Amino acid sequence: MAMTDNARFLISHLRNSFITSDDTGMCELIIESEDYDEYDSKSRLDSSSISDSGMDSDTNLSSSYDILPDMGYGHRRRSNTAQKLERMKKERRSQRKIKNVPWRDSSSEYNVEEKGHLFDKKQLPSENEEKKKPKMSSLSWLLENAAIQGSNPFLEYAKFDGKASVGATKKMDIFLTMALPADRSYPISVVVIATAKIQELIGLVCWQYTNEGREPMLHDNIERYCLHIAEDDGEVDMDFPSLDPKEPVSKFGFSKLALVEKDLPTAKSPKSSFVVTIFVPNRGFNKFQMESMNIPMRDILQRILKRRKIRPRPGLNYNLEKQEEPGVSIDLDATLASMDTMEFSLVRENSTRRHHNEGSEDEVSTMADSLTSHQYKSYIVSMVHRLRANTDVQLGVSGEKVEVDPVGSKGTKFFKQRAMTYDADNIASCEILEEKSTGKSVLRITYLTSHDYKHCDFEADSEVCNEIVSKINNILELRLSPARKDYVATRAAKHLRKRDSLRDSFRLSKYTDN
Repeated sequence: MAMTDNARFLISHLRNSFITSDDTGMCELIIESEDYDEYDSKSRLDSSSISDSGMDSDTNLSSSYDILPDMGYGHRRRSNTAQKLERMKKERRSQRKIKNVPWRDSSSEYNVEEKGHLFDKKQLPSENEEKKKPKMSSLSWLLENAAIQGSNPFLEYAKFDGKASVGATKKMDIFLTMALPADRSYPISVVVIATAKIQELIGLVCWQYTNEGREPMLHDNIERYCLHIAEDDGEVDMDFPSLDPKEPVSKFGFSKLALVEKDLPTAKSPKSSFVVTIFVPNRGFNKFQMESMNIPMRDILQRILKRRKIRPRPGLNYNLEKQEEPGVSIDLDATLASMDTMEFSLVRENSTRRHHNEGSEDEVSTMADSLTSHQYKSYIVSMVHRLRANTDVQLGVSGEKVEVDPVGSKGTKFFKQRAMTYDADNIASCEILEEKSTGKSVLRITYLTSHDYKHCDFEADSEVCNEIVSKINNILELRLSPARKDYVATRAAKHLRKRDSLRDSFRLSKYTDN
């Protein structure tokens, strides 16, 4: 215990003791907010008595030492009892993992003949034998095993493997159509570098296929194989052509592909006779490759419905007909071998289709136009204005929008043609407005703005105008947007009102004449 009569020092010490021992911080807020003027007068009165006692006095309020992390302040130290209990708890926890096995002397003697297998003697090689035996490194062992397994004819394409590459890579699942039937549903995962080409990807797939020891063996020439788009279940989409072998892999965004052999011998596997073609009226056709001629026609119907994403509903079912026999439904339980044909047509029940030879040329051309209408194509036409000369523009038509871009930088002093874009869902109609004797025509495109319908006119050769009108109308029929429906309904209502007004006026004139 320290003896002192310096009141100033005692007050400072008590204040700092309260502040440092309080974990809540309340003492610090209360004590620091107090006023210290009352202590100053007392310190002046006691200065003489303090100096007589031989102790130094401070005119200012004393402060305690700075609190450091190793001074033991802040959190209270744990008691010895708590520390001892924690050590005992850790010891009990570690003792649970230890099992004590007492050693007892056996009552019976150890019989080598009966229990000799428990402690077999191991023959250690002598030092001379170890020196004579050559040591083999891991690399030598790998080289020896590689020589035993045989050389891979596609080894040059192993450099396109992206598993150990630092740059950009792409992971793809490749279905193998030439594999055993049990392995065709399971793709092989290939990681290829993004700069590789399709032909190099084919070589990498063949290298990995051979390296994994799969059966059957592949041809040494990779030109015998090609890559096709595949579904998630491994079905090859033969409607689209194979990927161009000269194109880079990064150009395509497909994650599921199929390795298909190009030239298969017809004597071993006549798959050309197992290709079934199913026509969908006014919607093209699909081809399916069958493994056997004994497949039921019901399975073929399910395949075409799945490919076309058609869901049968009550009252809306589908059936198959022979392409040469319209109106005659086939038995779905019969096999493909009993049909005597490989071409069929998908028909909805309670509906008819005309013979495919009637107007076949018109149907083919119409179908081709409808299939290619969504592809982008541009035309050079003249945009018609009311109060100024026509300006040459480039009219680009696609399945999503119609773009109008000025050709060059020509423009008047007060006006310059600007680029415009019309969304396909906002286009209401496209029609020929006027046919001139000079061989040119004027077409009008009507589009919907925020509240009203507006139009823009273009002039070009009659053949070009007819092609543009046909292309845009095919797009409008396929999309059937709300703007198109509203415009057609409004136009039909105006036509009816006009017809009724003409009929009433005719009746009125006839009545007045009488």
